[in-house]
Amino acid sequence: MGSCWSCLDKDTISDNHPTKFKVTNVDDDGNELGSGIMELTSSELILHTRKRDAVRWPYLCLRRYGYDSNLFSFESGRRCQTGQGIFAFKCARAEEIFNLLQEIMQCNSINVVEEPMMISRNTHPTELDLPRTPQTPTSE
Repeated sequence: MGSCWSCLDKDTISDNHPTKFKVTNVDDDGNELGSGIMELTSSELILHTRKRDAVRWPYLCLRRYGYDSNLFSFESGRRCQTGQGIFAFKCARAEEIFNLLQEIMQCNSINVVEEPMMISRNTHPTELDLPRTPQTPTSE
């Protein structure tokens, strides 16, 4: 039957909900592609939109994530529903998304590159030097 958008209507999500955030997907040039609600669960990022079923990115498939001002972004691996790619979302609470995601990853011992990933309107994501596999700590 699809997802019930009325349950996730932008007007019903408070501006300080602890795990749901109002976001706008943007392209490399900052052009808005669509808006929705990004939800962080114990195991995945979920984007709820009016136009399609929820898009899910399991944390184990994330290669890298970060934020810059009002932009939260992440790189997904090929095993994600969307395939590999870099996704960027404008959000007034981008830093909160980053901090919550980092906390979830650490609590669940999920290792990815945790360096801040900065994407500016002048930088094309494919120009970034991003690893192609998750980084795991080495014990010496």
